[in-house]
Parts: sequence; structure tokens; C-alpha cells
Amino acid sequence: MDFGLFYYCQGRGVAHDQAYGEMLDQIALAETLGFGECWFAEHHFTDYSLLPSPNLMIAAAAQRTRRMRFGNYVNALSFHHPLRLAAEAATLDNLARGRFDFGVGKGVRPGEFAQLGLKFEDGVAMTEESIEILVKAWTNERASHAGRFWTFPEFSLRPRVYQRPHPPLHEVASRPESVARVGARGWPVAMHFAPTDVVARCVQDYHAALARRAEPAGTGAYRPRLLLCRETLVAETADAARAEGALALQGFWYLSSLASPPLPAEFSDVRFKELTARVWGGQTYDELEAIGGFLIGAPDQVAARVAHLEAIGVDTLLLVCSFGNTAHAQVCRTLELFAGAVIRPRRAPIR
Repeated sequence: MDFGLFYYCQGRGVAHDQAYGEMLDQIALAETLGFGECWFAEHHFTDYSLLPSPNLMIAAAAQRTRRMRFGNYVNALSFHHPLRLAAEAATLDNLARGRFDFGVGKGVRPGEFAQLGLKFEDGVAMTEESIEILVKAWTNERASHAGRFWTFPEFSLRPRVYQRPHPPLHEVASRPESVARVGARGWPVAMHFAPTDVVARCVQDYHAALARRAEPAGTGAYRPRLLLCRETLVAETADAARAEGALALQGFWYLSSLASPPLPAEFSDVRFKELTARVWGGQTYDELEAIGGFLIGAPDQVAARVAHLEAIGVDTLLLVCSFGNTAHAQVCRTLELFAGAVIRPRRAPIR
């Protein structure tokens, strides 16, 4: 199993420049601890996420690291001019010298579509057309396009992409049928808010779809794989992890409801259940823990849960360590404790 990070960069009430600076420091620390990749969300207009232009963060983080790969889950293709985004991605691919992946999606918040003057129901069709344009721009010296949403005369993209034929394409999915659809494309797929038993079924359906493909699987950065995001907090004791993690997780779902800081100062299971209704169908903390909805605990507890995820076939685990009201010091502690319990024991001894 490989390990990475996923960021929303939530507006927890600190100055925004502080939030960005702490995130970059965490990423630099994570690379030294053995984390191999980092992904960012794209959201607009609320404190749920302070990343309306996550590619800017990739440009900054790439300069702070040497080995880590970066990407967005996802580039909300409905929100972008596809040729402008193709050029921006090609620039990042060169700046990172190939340490760059490209997640595709339509965007999930109807309010963001409305505020950008777009129709939510057009999102899927816009995304598929945008993917066609992106690949065409990256893989052809000269190209043109005539479609439903965009029409371009002949163009030649500059800069050219660093990776060949283009940066690896990823997609996000949450159900077995949608995971299988990504597998049929041969792309990596990422999951987030899904119970562990659903993840296990999705792993099976994903690999079944891959096996039906006539084309051989990719290798290296282009290999098909299933990535899973989990909110993660590790503390020295189980009691400390639960106390800190429950409040932070409640804060995450509070911001997900598009409320603004300040975040709730006390934990309430009744309130927690209300806040998880939209995505999880309404779960208490204990119920969400029982279905594997997060990784919160002492180092040995978290290591055991990670081992189970690896056993069911998860290829890459992405930790969401900064969520709700977690402070910078808490995030760094989680990264260090997780690395000590999970990553370092897997490393072969130096001979």
C-alpha cells in the first residue's frame, strides 16, 4: 500500500495566509516521513474549502518537495475553459517535472454552478467534452474542436506536456457501478465517503472491469489503482484521539454544511448525526466508526485498520489530517505518529 495526503484546506477561523503556509509546511514534513503523493480539492465561495485554485497550491508545493506527486481530486471541468486548463496543467507538469496527475470531475455542489452562472444538469456533458479537448490538446501538435459547449479553430498548445502521452488521468467515484466505469477506462479511481464494506465490493468490481479491457494495464504513474481518502487523527492514547477527533470531525461536517466559523466548541452526537445526514445518511460518531468512515485512534488501532484496508485491496490510502478545527501541531503529530506506526515498519532495513 502507498500513502499520501488529501487537503480541503478548510476555513477554520485562522488567517488564510496562515492556513496556506501551515499546509505547505505539513506537505514538506510528510515527504520526509515517507508519504508519496498529495491531492487537493477544488471548491468555491465557502469555508468548506479555501482552494478555489488548487493548481496554484501544486505549483507552490512542488517547489518545496523533491519526490512527492501532486494532483487535484478533482479539477472541476465544468468550471474551466478547457484550453486554458490544458495549458495550465501542461505548465504544472513541466514545473513538477512529471510529478503531476490530473483528476477529472464535474463538480458536486449545485450552488457553485449557480454562482458561476452554469447549469448543474450540464455538468456531465461538459466534463466529457472537456476531457476530449484536454487529451486532444496534450497529444497532438495541432488540433481543432467543434462541440456542444466549445468550438476552437486550429491551435497548438504551449507548453507541451512533460509526461508522455499526457499526465495520468484519475476520476472519483462512490458506487460499484461508477467505480467499474472508471476501471473500464483503465484509469485510477479515488473513493472517499464510502463504508469499508462498500469499498471492498468496489475493489472487486474495479479489477473485474480492468480484466475485461483489451488494452494492457499501465505501469508506474499510469498504473490502474484504487485510492481511498479517510479523515485521520492519531494521538498517543485512544481516549485523546477520540476526544480530539470527534470534535474535529464534527467541525468538518459543520463546514461541509456551508456554515461559517467559529466552529462548535463542544461535541454533540445529536448534532453530529444531523451534520452527517447529507453524505452519510445520518450517523453518530460510533456508527460511523463501526462502518470504517474514518481513521481516528491510537497508533496501534490505526495501524490495524490500515492493515484491513490493505487486505481488501486498497492500493493507496490518502490521509485527510487537516479537517475541522485541527491545529497545525495536531496535524504534524498525526503525520509523525502514523509514519511511525504504519510507514516506517514497512520499509526494508538498510543493509
